[in-house]
Amino acid sequence: MLRVVLLLLGVVALVWLLRRAFDPTSERSAADRATGSGPSQEVDELVRCAHCGVHVPRVDAQLRDGRHFCSGEHARLGAGEDPS
Repeated sequence: MLRVVLLLLGVVALVWLLRRAFDPTSERSAADRATGSGPSQEVDELVRCAHCGVHVPRVDAQLRDGRHFCSGEHARLGAGEDPS
């Protein structure tokens, strides 16, 4: 009986290790952790829309007259009142 339990535990551990090794959505690899690279380093800076105050990633923001806007419509409308 003990052999069966140990065999089952070994199979479960092996399946868990194999799934973790081949799953692209699992944790970063050991090399990524050691070098400090990986998804955690790719954070976009947020900017505030001059019209409505919504925060959007800088790469998605519309830039007009030195101000950032969340959409083309808000860029067309221009800066609104201070939403604070």
